[in-house]
Amino acid sequence: MSESNTPSGSNAPGPTAASADNGSTTGVTVTIGPPAIADAGTGSWVARFPLLVAFWALSRVVMACIFMTDLCSYIRNDVLYYGTAVASSPVPLLDRMTNVLDEYPTPIVGFLQVINALAGGSTSTFVSVFVLVLCLADGFAVAALFFRESPRAGWVWAAAGLLLGPLLWFRLDLLPALAVLGALHWMDRRPRLAGVMIALGAALKLWPALLIIPMMGRGRLARSRTLGFVVAGLVLGLGSLLTQGWARSASPLTYQGDRGLQIESVWATVPMVRRVISGDSGLTVFFSQYKAYEVSGPGVAGWIQVSDLLLVVMIVATVALGWLIGLRGVGLRGHRWAAPGEKDLGAIDWAIQLSLLAIICGVIVANKTLSPQYLMWLFPSLAIITARARGERQRRVVRRILAFAATSLALTPWVFPLGYSGLISSTPNAGVTWLLVLRNLGLVTLTAYSWFEAWRAAVRSGVFEPEL
Repeated sequence: MSESNTPSGSNAPGPTAASADNGSTTGVTVTIGPPAIADAGTGSWVARFPLLVAFWALSRVVMACIFMTDLCSYIRNDVLYYGTAVASSPVPLLDRMTNVLDEYPTPIVGFLQVINALAGGSTSTFVSVFVLVLCLADGFAVAALFFRESPRAGWVWAAAGLLLGPLLWFRLDLLPALAVLGALHWMDRRPRLAGVMIALGAALKLWPALLIIPMMGRGRLARSRTLGFVVAGLVLGLGSLLTQGWARSASPLTYQGDRGLQIESVWATVPMVRRVISGDSGLTVFFSQYKAYEVSGPGVAGWIQVSDLLLVVMIVATVALGWLIGLRGVGLRGHRWAAPGEKDLGAIDWAIQLSLLAIICGVIVANKTLSPQYLMWLFPSLAIITARARGERQRRVVRRILAFAATSLALTPWVFPLGYSGLISSTPNAGVTWLLVLRNLGLVTLTAYSWFEAWRAAVRSGVFEPEL
């Protein structure tokens, strides 16, 4: 799960030495990653951890109390659906998964089968075990960020979870978010493992595959990340293909492609407002075969086409970011293919980190489907750019990103689950609809600003300045 300034001496582990990326053949050794803990006074640094633990524990109690209200308890239905789907699925895990959660990649089904085994086959116990595992994963991410990145990174994750609410524990999207967090953390420290984590994230939820593009290039670190991604991707892909067949391995792709316009997506905003303003709009909200509420009626097909077009534009822009960062924008004035010097590496890393956030935002906003749990995908990027920002300008960028993200996260639970009944009603609630509008405007603002800063950082990272 993703932006603020790093306090002096708050960063975790000792520096990692690595050769210059993107074509490093100079033999220059530089320091990559956060400065050593020892630089900050370890005693006071560690003493702050109990405060974060107390905040995390108290905030999660608040989230549990919210869950137990009548307006929120139904969010467990998805987990019940997972448990029911795998209750009769075969063991061992590599047996056929055809017609078992076809909308999810096979590694997700394997994870759910493990949860089912721990629950002893009981569906009600399945929910408890599922929530417990994700709660522990949430806590692990907060502690790992505090000790291995920076205290503020841990606070960002903990606060983001509180703003999103108890949905954090009742959806599978925390798993790919953790994989992306690992990739960002190990991007320079252990680049091959970072590539593996991106491949694992893609195996769990598909979209993280795009994140490897800005991390690629001809440099040593970039090549290692690419190698890790390709090898792990081939192992995971061939494993699914050989054990489950092509139809089941590809089913998540076809399932997503056939869906309609989900009511919470950015592109459904105008139709949803029309439902409130005009009682005779001809627009209908219904529960589709894809287990989501969609809107249909006049103009909806056009918005789906806009969404599809923007998704293509976003993918092309992602490739362009890869060219600007991995190939250093070769062909542009002032850019050339050259091994970066020591002073270039910080700019390259910053460009990659912002690019990953921009891509994640782009996937969320451009898509015709948008579920509230997708906002978990922001958590890792928000936390890492918080830890890695250097200088007042980068910290100012992070503060703005955090403000936009916090606004969107804070509004989301008021739309789903707390106000969802008013959104799907045949007589829609105007208040909830306008909250949806504000939330979506917040996401669009976050996305636009993230892309602006990512593009600017990517262009600057490739400017050639000869060493003196």
